[in-house]
Amino acid sequence: MYKLLYYTFLSSLAQSTYRIVFNLFLRDIGYSNTFISHITSLEMLSSAFLGLIIGVLGDKYGKKLMLIISSISFASITFLRVLFPLENVLIYTALINGGFLTSRMLLLNALIVDITNHDNRGKVFGYNFGIFMGSGVLGNLTGGIVGDFFGLSTAMIITGIAHLSSNIFLLSVKESNKDNIGIRNIFNIGDFDKTQLHILKYHLLRTFLIGFGAGLFVNFGNVIFKDLFNMQPTMIGIALAIAQFGASLGSVFSSKISKRFGAYNYMWIMNILVVPLLISFAFVRDPYIFTALYALRFSFMNMTNPVSSTIVMSYIPKNKTTTVSGIRNFLNFIARSVSALVFGYLSVISNGYTYLFLISASFYFISLIILKIMFRPILDDEIFLNLYKKSKT
Repeated sequence: MYKLLYYTFLSSLAQSTYRIVFNLFLRDIGYSNTFISHITSLEMLSSAFLGLIIGVLGDKYGKKLMLIISSISFASITFLRVLFPLENVLIYTALINGGFLTSRMLLLNALIVDITNHDNRGKVFGYNFGIFMGSGVLGNLTGGIVGDFFGLSTAMIITGIAHLSSNIFLLSVKESNKDNIGIRNIFNIGDFDKTQLHILKYHLLRTFLIGFGAGLFVNFGNVIFKDLFNMQPTMIGIALAIAQFGASLGSVFSSKISKRFGAYNYMWIMNILVVPLLISFAFVRDPYIFTALYALRFSFMNMTNPVSSTIVMSYIPKNKTTTVSGIRNFLNFIARSVSALVFGYLSVISNGYTYLFLISASFYFISLIILKIMFRPILDDEIFLNLYKKSKT
């Protein structure tokens, strides 16, 4: 288990460093916001389609193998982009890089389901996601500082090396269970009961809504801080690191908080708070206040992810967890791909960011309603109650 957490830390550190550096790298060598948004959109499409394929292959051939393949592919593409940052190279690599970049987390989540039970699953998900977010704190700082002092291309090379090195820990992790299951049967939901189908349906719908709302700004946090406040990479890294730290801290303690106040109450309150914070983004233009609000929104939304993942994955048959994660990933990034294009067009017009944040808030509000509907039939269900039941004193 600890080796898996070490892998999560180092690979997440590499990816978070890459995320803050890559768009700034493109801006630094002369590419426009519109081009950057197109690259991001293509990567989101890759995340959707290739991520789904990788999810299916994870159930068929094993999560560990697909994690290693994805890591090697991501690092190779990163090196290629630094050496040959040509427009065609960036476009063609975007068509496949997103799938390798984002498949890691869905494979990890499925692996955790395989090696845990209802009693400890919430805690392990919380630790894993907390480390994922915590390493993002260091990744944002590392990307900003290395980018300022040694160059953005050097920072990108470091991300590739770090991601490859993370496989050392993964090699000693026990392989997840592999079932001899046919591809056609992987997509068969005939063995899902009524409750499982309900959870799956509304979980996927909520994923799409949040994916579109988040896609309007989450993947462009570095560009937004640059455009609105003309921040340097180090300051952008600090701003985003503050946001990640809050999410990391909340994720680690998400299991304890859910046991104390109830998993549904915890998720409901945190998701409610996100909506007014998003609306405030549309009007606040003080860099310090904006950074604080941005950190709160990011923290409140992401600190509930371990709880949501634990609950949903506990209602999915184990031999289909990676495929379901792949389908969720597909919808998420289809939505983000479209919203990335919307960002590219709206961010360059007068008051464009105001419109972006208000549109995003409306999608989060609708997802809040879906959350309530999704939980309705399981609030008294035995599986749900066992996941976050209070410890006996």
